Amino acid sequence: MDVEKKSDTPNRVLPAGPAPASFSWSYWSRFALVYCCGILTAMSLGKMAPVAVELRGALGLSLDQMSLVTSATTAVAALFGIPMSYLLVRFPLRWALVTGCLVMAAAGFLGSRTGGFGSMMATRLVESLGYVAVVVAAPAVIISMGGGVRRTTALAVWGTFFPGGLALGLFAGGLLSARFGWRTWLAVAAGALLVMGVVAAIVLGREHRADDDGEETGVEDTGVEDTGVEDAGGGAEGRAGAAGARRRFVRPLLLALGFATASGSIVAVVSLLPTYLHEELSVSTAEAGTLTGGVSLVGAVGGFLSGWLLRRGVPVRRVFTASLLMPLGTAVAFLSSAGVALSALGAVIVAIANEMVVAAVFATIPAVVRAPADIGITNGLVAQIGSVGSLAGPPMASFAVLAADGWWAVVPTVLLVCAAGTVLLRVSVRRPPA
Repeated sequence: MDVEKKSDTPNRVLPAGPAPASFSWSYWSRFALVYCCGILTAMSLGKMAPVAVELRGALGLSLDQMSLVTSATTAVAALFGIPMSYLLVRFPLRWALVTGCLVMAAAGFLGSRTGGFGSMMATRLVESLGYVAVVVAAPAVIISMGGGVRRTTALAVWGTFFPGGLALGLFAGGLLSARFGWRTWLAVAAGALLVMGVVAAIVLGREHRADDDGEETGVEDTGVEDTGVEDAGGGAEGRAGAAGARRRFVRPLLLALGFATASGSIVAVVSLLPTYLHEELSVSTAEAGTLTGGVSLVGAVGGFLSGWLLRRGVPVRRVFTASLLMPLGTAVAFLSSAGVALSALGAVIVAIANEMVVAAVFATIPAVVRAPADIGITNGLVAQIGSVGSLAGPPMASFAVLAADGWWAVVPTVLLVCAAGTVLLRVSVRRPPA
């Protein structure tokens, strides 16, 4: 396998060309477990939408109260992603992941038994703390399982956990709540997280098991030798002053800001699409919601495509340019006069392009940090700033539509955001001069 030189092609996160590697059942089964934890965690963001009407009636909630209940998880991630990452680095990452799942399970079950807005909000806020723990710890756990081609592929696939979990919450929630009621649905979702947390505790608790191909991949191993990570060293040199610390986080910050533009754009498009379909194309609200959930699910394909491209040695900066497909898809989705099918196709383009970028961001994290200890903090940075983007995207796009008095305004808004994001992402993977 030809290993590329950092000075020649610093934007790659993999060796050039295909790298043959034997399939490792041990590695991929552990990754699948972490990935399932992420899927069930993200499901908590979508599980409230299918039961919103029933929940409002049962608990006497207003529309704005229901909105707070639905968005509480992302809002807390936007506030506490970085502080949580500083806290979590003090503990073994696998136990942070397990604890996050168990906290979400306990809070979710209590939420299924609640009887008012205050208690529901309390359980959702506690649930959100578990969510932040999982999304910060999981990528670091994957990184610690070993390096090379497998890790880049695994991190790219991990980037699909959010749309996958969101779609699962929408579809499973709609199906089960219609048959058994909202309380049963929320209890089932909590039970799934409980089972996954217990399994993760058993499997990930086995340290330093030899992999199927003979590679040692204990969960505490940082595995940074072939990632381009520069060890900051120990002593005074590794603890350089504030200026040195700021320089260490310039590239992670740029990566997180670029990630925020992608997350803000996709959430804006997905949140506005049902209203557009209903008002402009006369689609029922139920069908519009189902269609939007399907778009989110199909978008996960982009993450797998991104992983395949990176595995083939395509420079990550080129994958990041997929962000520019998002305004193109937005134009097709919101300016289409040919009907629902073409509008849905445009939304699918947005979702796939977004997932390509998101997957590339997670795969790039080990390459933009300068010290192994910074990986957890960078995960928190990406989670927090990305959540800020998710919160800011929908109101920004909505304001543009209202100010311009037309849906066409979504397109230039997404174009400006994605153009800025593409620049930020490409700059973040430039290796600074020695």
